[in-house]
Amino acid sequence: MSYDDPDPGDPNVLVGVVLPGSAEAMEEMAYVFAEEFARMGQDEESILGLFRDPFYGGAHQAYRALGTDAVRAIVRECVGVWGRAAGRIQDAPDAPGGTLQRLPWPTSAATPTAD
Repeated sequence: MSYDDPDPGDPNVLVGVVLPGSAEAMEEMAYVFAEEFARMGQDEESILGLFRDPFYGGAHQAYRALGTDAVRAIVRECVGVWGRAAGRIQDAPDAPGGTLQRLPWPTSAATPTAD
């Protein structure tokens, strides 16, 4: 057997299968993708761009099956619900002069002691 040929008896060989689906399943899949990207802070046009891009196989398959108008409605709904609460992760701004800024913590005299 060649190095690149998989061993048929190997239980770790990846096997792909196609499962039957319905229009409802495809619509549900589109909702999941749209909601995920809306929660990450993407806007409507960037999410639609992901659906149009064949690199994103599942989203693109839903786009082809449902059509542009249906996917646009799904994305608009998800961005309307989740887009308002989306947060973005960003680095903290640098302190002026590159020095640390200390918060005003109470002094040790204000700390209660156990007697």
